[in-house]
Amino acid sequence: MLPSRSFQDDHIFFSYNESESVTDRHDLHCHNFYEIYFFIAGDVDYLVEGHRYRPTPGSILLLSPHVFHGVKIEKNQIYKRISVHFHPDILSAQRQEFLLSAFPSLQQVHQKQIFYENTERFALDFFFHSLLDCIEMPDKLQKQLLPIRIESLLSQVVSMTETLSLPAANAAAARSEGTIAELIRYLNSHLNEDITLDQLSSRFFISKHHLNKVFRNAAGTTVMDYLLHKRIIAAQQLLINGASAQDACLQTGFHDYSAFYRSYTRILGHSPLKDRGVQPVFSKS
Repeated sequence: MLPSRSFQDDHIFFSYNESESVTDRHDLHCHNFYEIYFFIAGDVDYLVEGHRYRPTPGSILLLSPHVFHGVKIEKNQIYKRISVHFHPDILSAQRQEFLLSAFPSLQQVHQKQIFYENTERFALDFFFHSLLDCIEMPDKLQKQLLPIRIESLLSQVVSMTETLSLPAANAAAARSEGTIAELIRYLNSHLNEDITLDQLSSRFFISKHHLNKVFRNAAGTTVMDYLLHKRIIAAQQLLINGASAQDACLQTGFHDYSAFYRSYTRILGHSPLKDRGVQPVFSKS
C-alpha cells in the first residue's frame, strides 16, 4: 500500500488514502463545505441523501454542503481514492459561481447529476495529482499555487459535467421520484419548522412505523436523526456567519437551548460558542 498523503489549512483539505477494512454500515454525516471524491480502486457503496452509488475506477462524486452522505467498504479489497474538501472562499470571487456550477444546491440533490463514470478522456487524475504535488512544495510557492490548482481542477470538472450530464428528460427519468426522495426534499425545505412523525405520516400517507423503516433502509438513519444532523450543520453555518447561539438555535427549528446545546456538542464535538464568528476551519476528526 502507498502511504497516505494529505494537506490541510483553513479553507481546503485534500488527501490520497487507501483503506482495506470492511465496514458494516455507512458512516453518515454532513458538512458545510464542498467535497469531491475521485475513485481509483475498491468495492464500496456510497449513500447520498437516500441514493446509493457504486463507484468504479476513474469515477467521480460531487457533494455539496449540507448533503447527508457516507461510505461503506463492502469487501476486503484496497479502497483507493483522492478526496478534496474545500470552502468556496478559496476561489476567486469573479469565478466562484462558474466553478461551483457542477454542484447541485440542497434542493437539487435529487434532480442534478452528481456521479460520473467513464471520465478518462478528461484526464482528471492529472488535475488531482497536480493538487497533491502541492503538499511537497515550499510554503511560499504552495500558497500561490494552491488556489490556481484547485480552480484548474474545478474548471475541468465543470467541463466534464457539461459534456457527460444526462439530457434533462433522461435525468428526470433516472432520478428517484419515490416517497423517500419527496420526503427528503420536504425535510430540506422545512428545516426550521416544527416537524413530527405524526405530521409526516399524515402528509405522505404512510404509517409512522413504516415511514421510519423505509427511510432507514434508504437513507441509513431515522427521519428525526437525519433532520437533527441537518439542523446542527445549518446552525453551525449561522454561527460562523456571526449569529448568536440563541438565534442559531431558534432559526434551525430548536425551541429548547439546552437540547440544542447537547445535540450540537454530541454531533460536532464542541460547543456552539466555539464556532461563532470564526473563519471556517476543517476538523481533523
